[in-house]
Amino acid sequence: MMDESDAKAEAPESQWCLVGNIVDERPYGERGTDTRPGTKHFSGGTKVYCLPAQWGDGYDQIIVIGRHRGSKMFKTMIVSSDWVTNWRAKVVYNPEVLRRIKMATSEPWKRNWQSQEEVDLYVKSIAEYRSKRDAI
Repeated sequence: MMDESDAKAEAPESQWCLVGNIVDERPYGERGTDTRPGTKHFSGGTKVYCLPAQWGDGYDQIIVIGRHRGSKMFKTMIVSSDWVTNWRAKVVYNPEVLRRIKMATSEPWKRNWQSQEEVDLYVKSIAEYRSKRDAI
């Protein structure tokens, strides 16, 4: 098993990633009648780096890396994909984000983004899925 020092030594200098922002407000409470700003761990508008689907839930729950609301340090969390907006492909250069991506995808069955084209296709499929879901 890879430890943190190995992941740091092998981390790439940059890579493509799916990036989004935490929604400014989200429904909360019984039947979603109340609203809350951002999430418990991320303020509204926080940039999050989103990993590819790691399990078969249709990308409803996703692994994200972003600056935590309280400490401003990078944290890796699982959040609802409905709480992320403004999806786009970006190159990641931040060494801490790259290290966390490497750690989160270090197991053989986990995967990472391979190219800008792959991320762009994912962004398109998210938009299509949400428009169909919201039309119902």
